Amino acid sequence: MRNSFLTITAALAAGLVAVPAVANAATPAETGNDALEARFEDFAALGGHTVLAEVRDGDDVWSEASGLRSLEADAEAARPGDRVRIGSATKSFTAAILVQLQSEGVLDLDDPIGDHLPGLLPYEEDPTVRQLLTHTGGLPDFLPFLYPSLATGDISDIREGYRRDYEPAELVAIATQAPLRFEPGTDYAYSNAGYVVLGMLIEETTGNTIGHEMRERIFEPAGLDRTYLPSGRGSSLKGPHLTPYITTGEEDDPYFDTTKLSATQMWAAGGIVSTVADMNDFYTALTDGTLLTADELAEATDFADTGRDFGYGLGLFGQQFGCADDEVFIGHEGDGLGHEVVSFHSLDGERHVSVAWNIGDKHGYTDPDIFGDALEALLQTALCGDES
Repeated sequence: MRNSFLTITAALAAGLVAVPAVANAATPAETGNDALEARFEDFAALGGHTVLAEVRDGDDVWSEASGLRSLEADAEAARPGDRVRIGSATKSFTAAILVQLQSEGVLDLDDPIGDHLPGLLPYEEDPTVRQLLTHTGGLPDFLPFLYPSLATGDISDIREGYRRDYEPAELVAIATQAPLRFEPGTDYAYSNAGYVVLGMLIEETTGNTIGHEMRERIFEPAGLDRTYLPSGRGSSLKGPHLTPYITTGEEDDPYFDTTKLSATQMWAAGGIVSTVADMNDFYTALTDGTLLTADELAEATDFADTGRDFGYGLGLFGQQFGCADDEVFIGHEGDGLGHEVVSFHSLDGERHVSVAWNIGDKHGYTDPDIFGDALEALLQTALCGDES
């Protein structure tokens, strides 16, 4: 649900107070990666959040879970295969479908949105599909209207509105109360509303629901057996999962359980539920030819200038982590209003890291700089190994 992605140490900062932690290695620690194990333990020890991680280097796979599935006294220990909302990492899936549709001749990414969804956007300047994919279309967002507290810290509006259902067109209408942020193509500003429009575009051009297209085009070809885009209304979480919380800033009630967040509120922009292993499988399939051809992947990783220390392609961040030769990794981060994820991958498909935790710290219960530094150290070790 984030409105921006700054740096790994700033935009991913979150943390909690302590609860008992239990570690469960899904693959033996005999992998010999003592540094990775140490970085994971450092990150998990910072607070009471439960942490899931999976790291791949070629055929070697390391995964771990630390903590309990919820803050309840009788909660079970977490497992690496537990599900979480992946939030804005959903955008990588939505974008991949649109790249496929262009190759099939269904649309052109340089088409104005109005060519396919006439009258949806109330602006004289019509952004293109590509501009919405790269967040360069100038479209405002709906989250500041739904939840002003995301900026102010008072979560009363979240308590009142997190279960409300919306149609995609409603979310777009809420966002477009505001003018365009800038002339399309002239700047960068992250917009969840843009990806809701893109979800509507997928449905309009295919005649199918986006859930159907996700299953047929992404989940099944990539073998994502524990991943789904919730359909209908109501809560999105099913099966073994981490309970998502946000911090409240209230001493007598410090955490708010957001399990029943309406699945309609983020949809094509952030609605997918998955696991850290499935996220690694998805980005593997994105780079090995399963989902995109080499030419399509090259187009998806033609990063727009964001004016910051990362680029943004077609649903993909391009981020450096201090590896040799300034290597750029692709992936995404996501905020699922309680569930937080970060997932990055080498373009050669050899190195992958996905990390998830279950409390969105809106009130700084853990020092954000310390938390961010520990997360960055884990990601660097996972992706760069001895180079980091």
